Amino acid sequence: MIELYKFGPVGSLCDPSPFCVKVETYLRMTGLAYKTHNGAKYLRESPKDKLPYIKDDGKVVADSSFIFSYLKETYGDDLDGPLTKEQRAVAHSFTKMIDENLYWSLVHARWILDHNWVIIRGIFFGTLPFPLRLVIPNMVRKNVLKGMKGHGIGRHSKEEIEEIAAKDLQALSDILGDKTYFFGDRPSTLDAAAFGILSQMILSDTFTAPVFDEARKHKNLVDFSHRIQKKYFADLP
Repeated sequence: MIELYKFGPVGSLCDPSPFCVKVETYLRMTGLAYKTHNGAKYLRESPKDKLPYIKDDGKVVADSSFIFSYLKETYGDDLDGPLTKEQRAVAHSFTKMIDENLYWSLVHARWILDHNWVIIRGIFFGTLPFPLRLVIPNMVRKNVLKGMKGHGIGRHSKEEIEEIAAKDLQALSDILGDKTYFFGDRPSTLDAAAFGILSQMILSDTFTAPVFDEARKHKNLVDFSHRIQKKYFADLP
């Protein structure tokens, strides 16, 4: 059986990481049997020092993109198989937009905006013993900011990051339109990737930020998020 290593449920979300949500949504959409192992402690065992990763029949695969590739090659491509070449190209491009733009706007909102940082610090570091909880959180936050600058988005102002995210959200809304899923009445990996990020922005009420308000302005994205949550994660609160 496939074993999925992730952080674990937070409120109504199956995970606070959009990439973990992305992979778990894919597994549920395909109906593949799996079990989860929850906890940040598994970061130490991850071959890429991040979550999610999976173990399957002795093979370890990290990074959501490579996990998708492995699962498709091993168990078939039920989600994207029926798509045209053009649709697959669109799915790939939009997924990269989500992973490279919207994800970092989420990171900025959670880790850099001070009012959300207080919450993040409690969630991830609140159980650390004294004096580690005075030192480790700020070190991690500095590394997050360093990563954002290395990526490039961290060199923009708050307003510019929000503008980038707004354009990406508009693009997602435009391509979804009034369809059930992005390519019609069947889910694809793009739906899993989109739900991964939109669930964090729309369904979670843990954090507040202008980018989350922007996401909620798009009724079709809000409806999509609730629809996926209800269909595939009805077991969560």
